[in-house]
Amino acid sequence: MKNFRLGGATVLLGCLLGFAVGIVPWGGRVSAVEDFVEGNYWALIIGIDKYSAPGMEDKQLKSARADAEAVAAVLRDRYGFAQDRMIELYDEAASRKAVFKAFTNLKRELTSKDSLFVYFAGHGAYEGKIEKGNEIGFWMLADSDEPSIDPSSSIQNTQIRDFLAGSAARHVFLVSDAFFSAKLMGKTSALVRGKDAAQVLYRDKSRWVLVSGRSFPEPDLADKNKKGHSMFAWHLVKVLETNTTPYLLGADLVESLAIRVSNEKQGKLPRSAPIIAAGDEGGQFVFRLLPEFWKKEDTAAEKAKPDAEKEKAAEKEKARLEAEKAKVDAAQRELEELERQLKQAEDALKKGK
Repeated sequence: MKNFRLGGATVLLGCLLGFAVGIVPWGGRVSAVEDFVEGNYWALIIGIDKYSAPGMEDKQLKSARADAEAVAAVLRDRYGFAQDRMIELYDEAASRKAVFKAFTNLKRELTSKDSLFVYFAGHGAYEGKIEKGNEIGFWMLADSDEPSIDPSSSIQNTQIRDFLAGSAARHVFLVSDAFFSAKLMGKTSALVRGKDAAQVLYRDKSRWVLVSGRSFPEPDLADKNKKGHSMFAWHLVKVLETNTTPYLLGADLVESLAIRVSNEKQGKLPRSAPIIAAGDEGGQFVFRLLPEFWKKEDTAAEKAKPDAEKEKAAEKEKARLEAEKAKVDAAQRELEELERQLKQAEDALKKGK
């Protein structure tokens, strides 16, 4: 039996993608273009703290479930992911059979216009040597055995890749707070820049993965502000919570996340790239923010437009009225002058008699 190892993988430094995204509101009052998102948003959220197989007693986690639940909540509350299109599997519900079933059902349900977000928090494992690029990665599920005992009880990264490759979805964004094989990640390239970047990049298919750089999530006990969440999950949720851009590209999320993590003393930079041989065509996953969370300045500007127009119209009307009043005043003065002249003429006639 080959030697399987949990954790310990040093993930290569992340590729930071920087480019500007224009603000293009959707729904309600539209100031630039109509909403370009065509399909539905789906999500598969997996968080496992409790591992039930014999020999896994010392592999219990403390933050994976809470991290996954926080990600699910922000997707629902700020980005409008519908509850009936979210599959959430926590602890014992995240068995190998349940996860395979979830991927199978999603493959049946998703259309070529839909977007799929997948989040996994739990133990990752690998076999082989990472430095030689021949490692085989696994996600360990709630009922998985130690990989050295039965690797088939886990789900291989290549199997996950194959599920995503066979999906009809236009966009897939996979986030793994666990080991994910670097050999399944391709090279990044410069992306379109400009105010219409989100609309342009939305058109083409994408299959991207974002990995935390760790083999399993650990609560950041040194920072009570993180409320027991892992460093990676905490910053991921914060990026999604503080975003005020109506259309947030996956690459923008990665850049903001990397900046936040790099400011941590022991933060490992996440890595994000297209998934090799999964059908990526150069597009980008687009997170669509609910209108009530748009940047306040933009919303205020939209609301100020009618007031400015009213003010301009009022000034124009005032000028018109002042001009009319000036005409009336001039006519009044002319009438008074005529009356004076007429009176003078009448007085002259009387004296002549």
